[in-house]
Amino acid sequence: MNACETGEMAVTIQIRDLDEAVRDRLKARAVVEGESFNSYLKRLLAREADKPTQQEVFARVLARSESSSVSSVDLIRAERDARDLGRKPTERSAR
Repeated sequence: MNACETGEMAVTIQIRDLDEAVRDRLKARAVVEGESFNSYLKRLLAREADKPTQQEVFARVLARSESSSVSSVDLIRAERDARDLGRKPTERSAR
């Protein structure tokens, strides 16, 4: 299925001043993957575009509504106390 059949517009990208060694390494990778150079680059660019940016990841973390009524400091302290007393952490009493 091509871009016209899916209703998407195909675009052409030209990269100027790319180091020949970079091009040659990418071409070699395409060969190893059994792909044409063009197909390999399209897949590489699509995969990169699908990755969230650092800002997007931080925004998702900040937007999460999860919260805990127990402090992580208290949980760690309880684990250490239980270990120091030779008990299993599940045997500790709630603080």
